[in-house]
Parts: sequence; structure tokens; C-alpha cells
Amino acid sequence: MPTNLFTQTFRLMKRFIFRTLLFISIIAIADIFLGSMFSFMLSHANGGNNGRINYICDQTNEEMLIFGSSRADHHYNPQILMDSLNMTVYNCGEDGNGIILNYGRLLMIKQRYLPKVIIYEVTNSFDLEVNDNHKYIGKLKPYYNRDGIQDIFVSVDKTERWKMMSQLYKYNSSFLTVIADYLHPIRSMGFQGFRPLQGEMDSLKISTPKGEKPKVEFDSLKLGYIEMFINSCKDVKLIFAFSPIWYGLDTERLKPVIDICQEHGIPFIDFSNDPKYVHNNVYFKDGSHLNARGADEFTRDLIRELKNRGIMN
Repeated sequence: MPTNLFTQTFRLMKRFIFRTLLFISIIAIADIFLGSMFSFMLSHANGGNNGRINYICDQTNEEMLIFGSSRADHHYNPQILMDSLNMTVYNCGEDGNGIILNYGRLLMIKQRYLPKVIIYEVTNSFDLEVNDNHKYIGKLKPYYNRDGIQDIFVSVDKTERWKMMSQLYKYNSSFLTVIADYLHPIRSMGFQGFRPLQGEMDSLKISTPKGEKPKVEFDSLKLGYIEMFINSCKDVKLIFAFSPIWYGLDTERLKPVIDICQEHGIPFIDFSNDPKYVHNNVYFKDGSHLNARGADEFTRDLIRELKNRGIMN
């Protein structure tokens, strides 16, 4: 009786282990297959944001590149820059992202070529202040195996190295956009990466903050990446800028990047409180973003400032 019980238990255990291993194998094969499928669709995206990202990481060859968040994407008109400065320009701005993503993209671009000029549009919340840094590595996931990219993930979260063992995890927040940009892109890549915003803002919909100003905490990791970005641009004419914002801005929120620029002798061009733009609805789509008219006007003003300072001749 004990022998039969042992034999029966052994068989049940053996069956359980076999089924568990089979299940794990099926999951692993599905992960590899689906991950490879999304990798193929991403690399062959016909347009949209993924087509634009592919171009930024693997095909740019322009003499001037614009980096930053959506405020870079929507505020810098390459056509006006090209006409005035007589050089090719591409706008690499990415909605909702800052220095962590942009440093990774710079690493990939530098493996191919070195632009002559980089303008970095600073967004204090994405480039300087403390918040959840996980969101900034999302668009770097498909490029995890490129040189230097893994180090960025580890600096944000050491557990990411284990998550990235899954091929499907690289696309877990972009399944639909990858499929759409492969089959039929909904969003435009823009002209030279520039995607202007249409329409004029309604200031009645803007709520003015009341009470004490919130305490701002600066992120040492982001500031470290700004230093690394600068060090990677030793042979590039690097310019940091802050384009107009409807509210205006307490420049104390920009102090770390101003100090870094002064330390390295890098120009910092600040339009945050320019009276031409502050509270001037005709130039804005919303409180943080210029509309198409505002972007064209700002780009001309920026060029004028670059020339007046002798930065660009």
C-alpha cells in the first residue's frame, strides 16, 4: 500500500512538472513569436509616430537637430530655420518626454553621425524635477539592445533588466499604435518632424493656481543625464532654450539647467517670460503649447536672438 501511494504521488508530481514546463514553453514561444512580429512591424512602420521614431534613431542626417518634449515638437519650425540658417534641420521632439529618453536617442544617433548643431528645448517637469522616471524609458524599450541603452534602464530601475527578458514587454504600451503605423498610419510624421498645433486657446478655460507655490524637488538622475548629454556633444554646437509659455514661469524652476549651462559655457535662451507671448492668446493652443502661428513667430525670434548673440551667423 505505501509503495502504491508513493508511485501514484510520483506520477502526479511528474505530470504536474511536465504540464508546468509545457505551459512555460508555450508562453516563451508565444512571447518570442509575438515580440518578433511587433519588432518587424515597428521597423517597417509606414508613418505615424513610430515611423518618425525610426527616422530619428536610424536615419537622421540633418545638420541641426531639435530635442525636447512636445514643446520642441510643436514650437520649432524646421522650414524657417533652414531658410534662415542655410542648413538642414530635423525636429526630434517627443510628447511627454525629456532628458532620459533624449539622451538614449542621442546615443543611437551618434553611432551613425554627429550633427553640427543641437537645440535642446528644456521642459522643467520632464528634464529637471522629480516624478516617475519609468515613463521616460517606454519608447526606448524596442532599442534596449543598442549600445548604452541598457545602462539607462538600470539607472531608472534595476528590475527592468529582468522584465526586458520578455520580447513582448518591449511593446506592452504600444501594441495598437505599432499595428496602426504599420498598416495605415493615423498620425502624420510632420514636416521634418515638426507637427504644429492648430487653433487658438481660450484663456477662460485656464485655471490660475492659488495659494502657496508648490515646492519643487529637482531630480539628481535627470541632472546627471543633462551633464552626460552635454559631455556627448563636445564637438557639437549645443544650445539650451525655453520657448514661450502662456503662464510665464518662475525662473527658479530652471535654475539647475541655467547653472549647468553657465558652468559649461553653453548658451541658454529663455523666452519663458517674454511679454510678447505671456497671456497672449493668439500665439497659443493651450497654456503650455504654442499654436502654428506662435511657433512660426517664436522660431523667427529665436533665430534673431541666435544671430544677435553671435551663436549662429
